[in-house]
Amino acid sequence: MASAAPDVWAWPPPRPVRTNTFARAELPEDESYHRLGRTTRFRWWFTPLTLAVLAVLLFFLSMAIVLSVTIVGIIGGSGLAPESVTLSVIAEMAFGLLSLALFIPIVLFLVRVVQWRRTGSLFSVEGRMRWGWLARCTAVAIVPVALCVMAFLPLAELLQPEMMPREDSGGTEVFAAAMTAIVLLVPFQSAAEELTLRGLLMQLVGAIGARPGERGGGSAVSRVLRSPGPAILASGTLFAVLYLFTHPGDPWTTAALAVMGLGMSWLTWRTGGLEAAISLHVVNSLVQFTLCVFEGRMEQIGTGLVVGSGLPLGAGSPLVLVLTLIQVGLYVLVVVWLAGRRGVRRRSAVT
Repeated sequence: MASAAPDVWAWPPPRPVRTNTFARAELPEDESYHRLGRTTRFRWWFTPLTLAVLAVLLFFLSMAIVLSVTIVGIIGGSGLAPESVTLSVIAEMAFGLLSLALFIPIVLFLVRVVQWRRTGSLFSVEGRMRWGWLARCTAVAIVPVALCVMAFLPLAELLQPEMMPREDSGGTEVFAAAMTAIVLLVPFQSAAEELTLRGLLMQLVGAIGARPGERGGGSAVSRVLRSPGPAILASGTLFAVLYLFTHPGDPWTTAALAVMGLGMSWLTWRTGGLEAAISLHVVNSLVQFTLCVFEGRMEQIGTGLVVGSGLPLGAGSPLVLVLTLIQVGLYVLVVVWLAGRRGVRRRSAVT
């Protein structure tokens, strides 16, 4: 029996293979966390475009916040607002935390739509949030934060008694209501700030340097840009620089914020994901915001007076730098040791 000629098509002819031009880019192989933005779809204009779209989205977010505050003010002036001033303050605090939490969908939108890559690449080198590792880091973070609180109270009473927390929470019901809002919203607020600073910003800077084999990839400039140093420096110091710009007379707190930021940025690179930074941020926020509620300073939360994870213990004095160095140092040492024992992945997989 004669066989069919190899150049004769079967009937019906096979359908042409269609490719999706807008399909997400997969994680680059064998790369550190800060380089996950350098996908096969990366182009030089991704970084300026991402920053431009971010600026536009933040503008509309700020307009929405101003409009909401204005509406609340009008309702308050018309007598429709709650009679309790404290309830209004709790609502404003919750609104401030919720506004910061909205950075999560904004950052995820930028990664998926503007940069055409997996949103999971923002969380870790495995392309997802490593929940078990997050839980372990949270448990570890409790210890250095608690030790620093225990050290702060006697040191503050001895050196600067005016820094000691003074109870003015407004009663048990007020404290419970405020803490409910804090416990529910702080994890999202903390994750949003880490996704923005240690995630998006770090990967934007890390993606700039060309790979070996690409055009210009062998130059000294590309080698420096590919290294983790520039990405860690940018994501670790931006917040401290902004604080220094708005508080030029507070170098101690600025230095403490820089230590915290650099430590968390380095740990993000070292462990291949945001879990360790998010964990310490959440625990710190819960402690700092609890102190704000305890002292009757709820109105400062989310307004820029108490920023990020809250101003560190002893803010404005040399004590803040000492406590931050101890806290970050202990946390980094334990997390790095634990990551080694658990075999936490530091680089993306090779297929």
